[in-house]
Amino acid sequence: MSDTSSPGSIQSVLNALKLLERIGTLQPVGVSQLSRDVGLPKTSVQRAVRTLAEAGWVRSVEGDLTRWELTSRMLGISLQAFGEYSLRDYAEWAMDELRRRTDETIHLVSLDGDCGLVIHRLDSSQAVRAFVQVGTRSPLHATASGQAILAFLPEAKVQEIVSDNLQRYTDRTVTDPKTITDRLERVRERGYAVNVGEWRSEVASISSPILSVDGTAIAAMTISIPLSRYSEDVVEKFGSWARELTQALGPVSIAQR
Repeated sequence: MSDTSSPGSIQSVLNALKLLERIGTLQPVGVSQLSRDVGLPKTSVQRAVRTLAEAGWVRSVEGDLTRWELTSRMLGISLQAFGEYSLRDYAEWAMDELRRRTDETIHLVSLDGDCGLVIHRLDSSQAVRAFVQVGTRSPLHATASGQAILAFLPEAKVQEIVSDNLQRYTDRTVTDPKTITDRLERVRERGYAVNVGEWRSEVASISSPILSVDGTAIAAMTISIPLSRYSEDVVEKFGSWARELTQALGPVSIAQR
């Protein structure tokens, strides 16, 4: 097979890599300084940086399009490529990116028997925020993280957990096994689960599963939202971001904790 790569396209890749290295060293850094450092015209640097931003490698600092920094995507790739890392380390970059996009608290919840276990949390910067302490055990049937996990477990395991004796936590908690299994089908269709006040009455959450190499769920990444900020308008946007980032993690074959 012949190599059809043009010298120009190869040089563009090399320039982009140089810019990533310099942004990582100098961040936050402006286009003018990058232009001087790498010896490229400002217009070329501006165009390259915008492309890197669209691809998720860099981001503007607090919305200021004159200064740029790396995202945590590079860290995520490194964690997948090298050594044995915990699930917390493995998912950190995706959690950080989801928090950046939503400015809500992000929880990482692993499957622990017939419960969820909160193993990591990144807090929202907002004064009013929803969060659960790391180490808290959570019910699978009454949380978005639990439903996201249940939707991708073997049927026998689901039937074992979803029984006729499920605990009710609020007046919104769904305890009917048939209703829950119907909801899990919806989770599988769209790739994320939604919970509005089913475990804690003043909190809504949106969660997407993290899958193992055999396609079963081992954990979920969850956006926790105070009901005062929750609306149907955010569900599809936040849910699609959670799905995108958990899928970007790829199948997990590392230790859960």
